[in-house]
Amino acid sequence: RINSRYNEGSGYLTRNGKELFFARCESPDGFGNCDLYYSHYQGDTIWTEPENLGENINSDGWDSHPTLSVTEDTLYFSSDRRGGFGLADLYYSVRGSKGEWSTAKNLGPIVNTRMNEVSPFFHPEYNVLYFSSNGHLLNFGDYDIYKSYHLGGGWSEPVNIGPLVNGKGTEFYFSIDHQSNYIYYARSEEESMKNLDLYSFPLPMEGQPLATTRFSGKIQTLTGKVPQNAVVSIIDLDEGVEVAPKYARDDGTFEFDLINNRNYLLIVQGDDIFRLEKLFFLDGDMEYNGIVERVASTIEFASLEFKNGSSEILPEMHADLQKVIDFLIDHPTFNLNISGHTDSSGNAILNLKLSQQRADAIKRYLVNTGNIQDQRIFAIGYGSEKPIVKEEKTDEDRKLNRRVEFEIYRDPPKEKMNSIDNY
Repeated sequence: RINSRYNEGSGYLTRNGKELFFARCESPDGFGNCDLYYSHYQGDTIWTEPENLGENINSDGWDSHPTLSVTEDTLYFSSDRRGGFGLADLYYSVRGSKGEWSTAKNLGPIVNTRMNEVSPFFHPEYNVLYFSSNGHLLNFGDYDIYKSYHLGGGWSEPVNIGPLVNGKGTEFYFSIDHQSNYIYYARSEEESMKNLDLYSFPLPMEGQPLATTRFSGKIQTLTGKVPQNAVVSIIDLDEGVEVAPKYARDDGTFEFDLINNRNYLLIVQGDDIFRLEKLFFLDGDMEYNGIVERVASTIEFASLEFKNGSSEILPEMHADLQKVIDFLIDHPTFNLNISGHTDSSGNAILNLKLSQQRADAIKRYLVNTGNIQDQRIFAIGYGSEKPIVKEEKTDEDRKLNRRVEFEIYRDPPKEKMNSIDNY
């Protein structure tokens, strides 16, 4: 009874499996191109004869894509009827105590745009409406999936559920499970609806119905400068819900909407900064101001002071060496030159040997601890050949000359290239 010689589609089944809402097109009893119909399950695979939902819902245009609210007393659908805000808008109708449907009303200009809003889906557990649109400003392709919250009789500003789901093509005709673990949807890789495939994807944080707590912040250096192209990432440590990374804005600010009362890890990365990591527990809206260290072509760390005559890596060196490891992991096209230097006191030959041992010790630590490829790191000991203070007169002068320098670059250092050429 459901299927006829006309076109039926966009079916929605109620939780108890006994009510079916669907669209039928080009039927002679319709009010327009496509109308919404209803059928009730009688048992033993028998459904009642489909009934047109009537002129309170259907128009002389196209009406389709039905879905019901959590309480199943409000019907949401898409329509291109006259009087809307755009080409196709979202509408709703409320079911009365006797089963009658109220006159359909437009959801308004917060949700609807001058373009198309289609494929509404109401979350089965929360008052969150998901839909597809090609009219909202923030988009990654043609039709993207958005969510909006029903608050105080109105609707919140729609939020794009992010690039982990939305791509350069079209995403719509979707469903989300009760636990909000997965989204199932149709997707095209290009801006065309001719080649739609079905996908499933873990519902990312941007699409989670409970992701309503704001975590915002600003990234800057110690001198107040804003790093360029800094990437801010969030990791959900409790449930592993994926969060799409973002570029910090030009002023260094960023914001994420997350699920409250969870543990997270903040990671900030960039080409000219050392990686910043921060563990935090989200308990209500939170702001964070992060200070990052800039990466220069040549770097020195005050913590890298060896004991006299020793090349042993000390525990107080680990934090700064970890910064170097993180940078090399984050930037696999960069190499590192480690140069060891001593002061002029003592035997010059022994100083040269000791500086090489110290540079080699740091290289071994980076390779073994960070699993960095050996060929990406060059260790060279110069002894006292390249002092900062040429005439050492005080202990401070000698301390300045006793140093380890890190040179970060994309091409091998000149000394290394020359040594290779001489073989």
